[in-house]
Amino acid sequence: MRRRRKYYNSKGFLFAALLTIFLVSGYFLFSNKTFQYCSNENYLLGIHDSLPIIEINYNNYRNDILEEITIKLNKETCCKKNEFLLKLSTNEMVNVTLFNYCRSCGVICGGYSFTRVLINRDNLALVNERPIASDSLANYIYEFLKKSDSDYNHVENCMLDWDLTTNKESIEQAFIDIKKGYQLYYEEIALQKFGKPICELTQKETEAIKREESSIYLGVGNRICEPPPPPPIQ
Repeated sequence: MRRRRKYYNSKGFLFAALLTIFLVSGYFLFSNKTFQYCSNENYLLGIHDSLPIIEINYNNYRNDILEEITIKLNKETCCKKNEFLLKLSTNEMVNVTLFNYCRSCGVICGGYSFTRVLINRDNLALVNERPIASDSLANYIYEFLKKSDSDYNHVENCMLDWDLTTNKESIEQAFIDIKKGYQLYYEEIALQKFGKPICELTQKETEAIKREESSIYLGVGNRICEPPPPPPIQ
């Protein structure tokens, strides 16, 4: 009897592993498809009706983008986490967070561990300053998310930045790919823990696998930590 139970457990694990491989492979086969997310996926990816929805002009200067976001959110954004839904030209929604480091914030360092994604002026993707194939960004984020907390490459948050002349299409595709990387991660966790896809999870099961952070931080709000000014000469 014990051997039979062990056999079935192994069989179930193999099925879950094969299904995960199928899901990941399916993404690359149909990467141009517009995905429709179920309510559980929207919850895990931070797509909530309570959040404001805005669009932005990506090809403005940093300060102009920050001013545009501040105006559209109709609130002060300095020194605060500002979470909202970014509406892409495809009408897809992406959960993003802006922390606007203004001069009045003082020195704010640490507290977050970011995987930094840059889409440069040549529309090429760089992750943590290393170039990667643009069509592999979703899988790259997915692989990072699976790493344990003790791993050097463990990811807590993703930060997306771009150059002034980067194409709008390349920027928005990066948002979509990062979002899909999170979705692939959640799909695997759902299969591992509960043996079923995300959309079939109960509310309690969905809440159990949600990460503390599933947002994409906007690089335009980030400032490199600088030392405080020296004290005045007396």
